[in-house]
Amino acid sequence: MVYNSLMSAARRRLYFDNAATSFPKPPEVAQAVMRYLTHVGASPGRGAYAEAVEAGRVMNRCRDLICKLIHGESADHIVFALHTTDALNLAIKGLAQHRRRKGDRVHVVTTWMDHNSILRPLNEMKADGVEVTRVKVDERSGRIDPNEIQKAIIKDTKLVATVHGSNVTGTLQPIEEIGQICRARNIPFLVDAAQTVGHVPIDVQRMKIDLLAFPGHKGLLGPLGTGGLYMRPGMEKLVDTVREGGTGTASERDVQPVTMPDKYEPGSQNGPGIAGLAEGVKWILDRGMDELWAHERRLMGVMLDGLNRLFGTGLRLLGLPTLENRCGVFSIVLDGSEPADVSAILEENYGILARTGLHCAPLAHQTMGTAAGGGATRLSLGPFLSEEDVRYAVESIGEICREYARPSGRPSHPQPA
Repeated sequence: MVYNSLMSAARRRLYFDNAATSFPKPPEVAQAVMRYLTHVGASPGRGAYAEAVEAGRVMNRCRDLICKLIHGESADHIVFALHTTDALNLAIKGLAQHRRRKGDRVHVVTTWMDHNSILRPLNEMKADGVEVTRVKVDERSGRIDPNEIQKAIIKDTKLVATVHGSNVTGTLQPIEEIGQICRARNIPFLVDAAQTVGHVPIDVQRMKIDLLAFPGHKGLLGPLGTGGLYMRPGMEKLVDTVREGGTGTASERDVQPVTMPDKYEPGSQNGPGIAGLAEGVKWILDRGMDELWAHERRLMGVMLDGLNRLFGTGLRLLGLPTLENRCGVFSIVLDGSEPADVSAILEENYGILARTGLHCAPLAHQTMGTAAGGGATRLSLGPFLSEEDVRYAVESIGEICREYARPSGRPSHPQPA
């Protein structure tokens, strides 16, 4: 084991994998889950007794809180899902299915920075005739040029789908500008907010977002197995169901209800998880989204200041080296070292938990030139990390650079786009 001077300060374990799932959670989240399991227990809409009514109230409260956080138009248009991937599949497949059923040619515009949760459903649907244009991005910053989105749109474009914050580079995309382009052309705009909801202020009305897919277990601080899709009122007329079944409403009919949100929520919901999710969202609202975003930006500033000081040591930072147009996701590559080895050293020697690999975003890593080398080592921020924690992480990376890096002479950082 390599000697390191920092570990003498404390034997700690610091969680820097919030881009995968947030940890720790506010205590209220676990308390709400346990309260549901021990005092409610029932499935919402499946009875008129007090516990079933309370289960329904829990669902509605969570919808109200999420709608308030993202400035949605209607809480009934918050559709619960298993996670962001599930929500994206509903939006993409449901919309394409609706258009194909009408006999329309279906063309979708997406980008090279998108996650497999967008890429894979679209690839699967190519066999059914769905056409896809993937817009390339700036190779230095990973940022989309809205003009390229506009150029990619044709008369048969039925959907534009893009990630908000990259889970590889942390790059924030110009969502409002893209939203305006789509709204002017009357094209539904789907945003993957896996890395931004709960971290970055989102206003679906101002940003002209028609469909917002989000996780419950990341920035919203809820349990795993929760998430959802916000649908702007009217979108339910354009998105078919992809699953049907019991809803506890309109049980006398053997077809799926058309009322929201029942149309898209067959089967019993994850009551305990949604109870916990409601408390995670309430925790955010109580502290204020702007204040939490300011805290994350302070942490980002410490991270960037430290990483930029390592320029020339063989360390490469993917994406922008500045605070502008980025969120708290940082992927690094160390010349002469495998990304998996860097993560292993961070954990074993420093107690820092990071994620290595291609992060389910192969085209993003191709854009950054890191796909062939096994991807990158990613550190991602959360609200319970402190500036001291981030300084410790950067100092630890610095020690690893001094011990292992073999500078290649290539630029460590992209120039801001």
